[in-house]
Amino acid sequence: MGQTLATLGVLMDRVTLSVPAEAAFHGTLRLVVGGLGTRSQLSYEEVNELQLSVESLVAHRAPVGERIQVEASLDGGTVSLAVGPFVPDEDAGGRRVVERLVRSARVVRRPDSGEWVELRAGGAGDEGQRAP
Repeated sequence: MGQTLATLGVLMDRVTLSVPAEAAFHGTLRLVVGGLGTRSQLSYEEVNELQLSVESLVAHRAPVGERIQVEASLDGGTVSLAVGPFVPDEDAGGRRVVERLVRSARVVRRPDSGEWVELRAGGAGDEGQRAP
């Protein structure tokens, strides 16, 4: 019939979202990430910075294939995201920007799909503990 544009899987406090890599779908990612942050009771600033981090990644990194995925897990007041897969990139400047927005950010290479960026936001005692 038609092409599936977005899929969303929810298992307890784990969520997986897959959307086409086109810029028209970046707003969907922002909406879902904002909802996850709100559900985890992140502050307005933390939600906004997490959304900005994801937007920055999908706007400036080349995806592997035609879809972008966000794998999220919620643990109390912490949101952990894995965003990808991306073509391997040595964009240290872009990585530093994302690291300043969230509690932690790291690039992980998955042998089956490319680079993923793992982000964490929220959690007790988070204020002032971002990467230098």
